[in-house]
Amino acid sequence: MLSLVLPKGSSLEQRTLDLFAAAGLKISRPSARAQRGTIAYGGAIRVVFCKPREIPPVVGSGAFDFGLTGGDWVEETGAKVETLASLTYAKTSNAPWRIVLAVPADHPATDVRDLRSGTRVATEYVNIGRRFLEEAGLNAEVVRSFGATEAKIPELADAVIDVVETGDSLRHNGLRVLQTIRTCTPQVIAGPHALADDTKRDRIDKVVRLLRAAAAETPCTMITVRVPGPHLHTVTPLMPAGSWLAGTDLADADIVVLQGRAPRAELLERTDALLAAGALDITESDIHRTVPAYASRLSPG
Repeated sequence: MLSLVLPKGSSLEQRTLDLFAAAGLKISRPSARAQRGTIAYGGAIRVVFCKPREIPPVVGSGAFDFGLTGGDWVEETGAKVETLASLTYAKTSNAPWRIVLAVPADHPATDVRDLRSGTRVATEYVNIGRRFLEEAGLNAEVVRSFGATEAKIPELADAVIDVVETGDSLRHNGLRVLQTIRTCTPQVIAGPHALADDTKRDRIDKVVRLLRAAAAETPCTMITVRVPGPHLHTVTPLMPAGSWLAGTDLADADIVVLQGRAPRAELLERTDALLAAGALDITESDIHRTVPAYASRLSPG
């Protein structure tokens, strides 16, 4: 059975559940607090929930075939995994989150190089933090934090390296961002053992394809345009790129039917232009998602 590990107890949990549901990969479990579940897609997929920081090592070790977690924890743990997809969402937005170096709001520093030697920096990201500080040429003391990192100042630390989405938590705790270290996104990762198994790799690729399609949230509308034959040459150039010939009208073979995906932002202007060019009518339909073929299937040979 294919096994999947997803984040629990973090800002990613609910958005990840929503994404899987939108992709048609609903996770069935006894209750919202249950740490195990299944997905019925191409045969059962066993799902277990773990802390985001735990996911890269357990995927890399072979305990699970694939998983989803933040790219920050993939880097921090150094786990031997392959990133199959980088998605773009956080707890409250569809934008990456950041790992930042922050100091008290009244601190005189304007750059990391302004910090004095021996500065105590509290962080959950010990490896990322040490590399960043070393590259900046700062001889700092890295203090491991196990949560509530902002509260470590001033008693236990002089600065923090922490994750932020909006920055509100830092501001509420009297801190300001001195420098952004990384931008991070959720990543679908797989271990070498699973990728070496052709059957598992194919099933994982199918899941990734559906997640990508659901995450894209294509801001388009399907338009179906009926065009009299004599006006086809004036209407066709105004159709969206990638449009196609859908056929002819059942009642009148001289009427051609065109279809395409039109960006919603330009829908009104495009509709006016198509009708002015001779289209008889335009039918608009919602697009939930567009699922592409595998890239390998589109390549010659």
